Amino acid sequence: MAAAVGRESGHNVDDSVAAWLWSDGRWSPHRYQVYLSFMHAACGQLAAGGVWPSGVAPDLLECALFTTSWESSS
Repeated sequence: MAAAVGRESGHNVDDSVAAWLWSDGRWSPHRYQVYLSFMHAACGQLAAGGVWPSGVAPDLLECALFTTSWESSS
């Protein structure tokens, strides 16, 4: 999401600011790129399976994963 916001605002067209933000959590640029590759691949697989809209940016999946409340039912 940080990369998308940076690109849309015109302040981070090469994603370097997003990579820097993630590095604060001890993520190397390489690890951040692996994460981005995973998110793109996951979106592709979900779209191919018909459970996710095709052509949607990985940011939507990232948002869904990190803002969903997982409650255990006992």
